[in-house]
Amino acid sequence: MPTLASPPEPVQAKQLKRKQFASNGDVHILGDVQITTQMLVGGDLLVDGDLQAEEVFCLGKLTVTGNIQVQSLYVGQALDCGGDIEVEFLLKTGCSADWMARMLELDQAKPAKDGSPYMDKLVHPAILQRNSHQEVFGGYGDIQALGYLACDVLDCHGDVQLDGVFDVVEVQYLGGHLTASEIEVAGDCNCKGEMFSETDITVAGSLFAATVTSEGNLDCGALHSLGDISCWGYLRASEEISSLNGEIHCGRWIATKGSIFAAKYIKAGESVVAEKGISCGDDYGILAATSLRRSRWEKLGMVSAPKQPDHLLSGKFVAGKKRSHVDALEKKRDWELDWEIPRRLKREAELG
Repeated sequence: MPTLASPPEPVQAKQLKRKQFASNGDVHILGDVQITTQMLVGGDLLVDGDLQAEEVFCLGKLTVTGNIQVQSLYVGQALDCGGDIEVEFLLKTGCSADWMARMLELDQAKPAKDGSPYMDKLVHPAILQRNSHQEVFGGYGDIQALGYLACDVLDCHGDVQLDGVFDVVEVQYLGGHLTASEIEVAGDCNCKGEMFSETDITVAGSLFAATVTSEGNLDCGALHSLGDISCWGYLRASEEISSLNGEIHCGRWIATKGSIFAAKYIKAGESVVAEKGISCGDDYGILAATSLRRSRWEKLGMVSAPKQPDHLLSGKFVAGKKRSHVDALEKKRDWELDWEIPRRLKREAELG
């Protein structure tokens, strides 16, 4: 049987400060890394400190105990960070060796004098064989950070799990689940798995996910989910809201300029307003005003659409209301709370 070449010895240093750096094996830096231009690692990269560079290509697993601050970041396997992740342009995980080689234009380079293939410039053959089994062991393409994640465009093969805020301009693709303390997306967001936020979810464009759960408010353009949509606060949208196989459940109100559809129940603690119609599953129903007294249904527990929806179980139907009407009620409520809290504190102080 042919014997496989042994992997090269890992590159190890106390710190790394260069214009550029390249290694086709594993790299372990015991301190900070500062690369002016490009850093290229064919194996795993472990940094016991902060990582700063213009471009980073890591074909294996990237582990940084401190913060990451780069312009573009490409990772073959998982990304673990003990601090914050700041990427000015594209953050991509799950990159294959062939994709990276094309991205680096190694396939267009002149052949080496010893006849070795161009791929050897990127990754050692033993490392390449080891990496080919990564998907079997799990964690392929995942991102984990104890801080926040901020980038322009995200293309992630696996899960994203953050202790801090998820702040991205556009999520081209997220192949797993997304968990963060808060989720903010300036454009569209395409999440194949579940989306969970400990506070608010704000997506200016269209949001698609398997399920959506927010322990705060949920504000988006359009919202499409295969399963349940749940939030503890209000759900506000500019276009259609749809749960193809589940239910929509909000602690407060639901309002959109488009339509609302759920395969099962639609539940709201206050109003449900959809300017283009409301519909739910035939054997289910619409329950509005579940947290209000019946005397307040018409004002704060209304269900409004061009025509009265079928299967209305609770709430008062009021035709023709707009999302702007609910927004105005919310602003008035916020203003009243801003004045009520100081008044209550003053009364408590007077009573001793």
